[in-house]
Amino acid sequence: MARQRIFRHVARLCAAFALAAAGAAAADPALLFDWQTERCDRWDIPDAPARFWRDASGQVHMLAGNEANRESVGPDLRHLEHVCRLVHAGAEDPDPAARNDRVWIVSVFTRDGVRIEALGHAEYHGHRHGRACAADDYMSCWRNAIVALESDDGGRSFTRVPGPPVAALPYRYDRDQSRRSGYFNPSNMIVAGDHLYFYFFAEAYGVQRRGVCLARRKLDGGPADWRGWDGQDFSIRFADPYAPGLTEPERHVCTPLPGLTAPLNSIVRQPATGRYLAVSPMVAEIDGTRTVGFWAFTSTDLIHWRDRVLLAPMPLLWARDCADSFAHAYASLVDPDSGSRTFETVGTRFWLTLVRMSLDAKCRVGPERDLIRFDVSWPAQADAPPTVRAPRADR
Repeated sequence: MARQRIFRHVARLCAAFALAAAGAAAADPALLFDWQTERCDRWDIPDAPARFWRDASGQVHMLAGNEANRESVGPDLRHLEHVCRLVHAGAEDPDPAARNDRVWIVSVFTRDGVRIEALGHAEYHGHRHGRACAADDYMSCWRNAIVALESDDGGRSFTRVPGPPVAALPYRYDRDQSRRSGYFNPSNMIVAGDHLYFYFFAEAYGVQRRGVCLARRKLDGGPADWRGWDGQDFSIRFADPYAPGLTEPERHVCTPLPGLTAPLNSIVRQPATGRYLAVSPMVAEIDGTRTVGFWAFTSTDLIHWRDRVLLAPMPLLWARDCADSFAHAYASLVDPDSGSRTFETVGTRFWLTLVRMSLDAKCRVGPERDLIRFDVSWPAQADAPPTVRAPRADR
């Protein structure tokens, strides 16, 4: 097994050199970001679902980075160039109330291509800040919140929006916590009627139940206008526990949606069918067999998701197969020919993008990560299942 891993690693290195010589985009249409040839530094990695938008001049922007947020830009999704300039980075603030330690931009929305609204996945790691956390361990000391950012230059730079977070637990950071807590992994923002929606994942903590939550606000609203689903309506006003007067935390937590056990990475609308499509990384059973991969769901109301179907069986970051060379995470659905400025609509043919992470001989994930894509065909006919295949150079 070790010898086979060495051979595979050498083969990948040879392929990387070949791609560098021939041009990665031309040689391999599956690659949207090639770590070997495009990285700006060792830890310039794709570490979130890919998000896309068109600016006012028609240029396409992509974010799929880590806490040192960088973009790729080009005339279309097939011709993107990675840019080393940072568009945003957290301040590594040691105060948990600031929610400005490490910030990933993971969701964007724009109506004019000039002003870009964004949601940030904000991680606070108490073990990195002196005695802020007793456990001195990454997972035990992790608290997460969702924060608002904006750009007024089409996405070349983002700044934090002043004020409280978009969504945070109604509990102050506990230095004695023993597991990660908070609200994680905002999906892309999607328009339905005159409202804007996004999904996020809640870990169980206090009165907050574990699961997938949903928030919405009016299209012309702002960060303070987001309200969470309470099981019947969007009535949950998220509260800042560092502000005075918070006495009833049960009034400020969301109710998870039924039937969803893992984050919804990406949601798109298919106008031909009137349905919404979503993708989620999951471990589930098919005829009694444990199956790992990315699963697709459909919905007509954004609340109830059904028709679960296995879209791409493959090892996941958190359910990896150590006999394999790669693990995968952070799926996104996108139609390169979408007429939407934020690519929130798809036809019957579109892309599934994933982050592919190389595993070393000890089954560990390091910085060697690529952003790859597959072609998806999902016909508009009722009950027609999706099919996934490796991309052609012309798609």
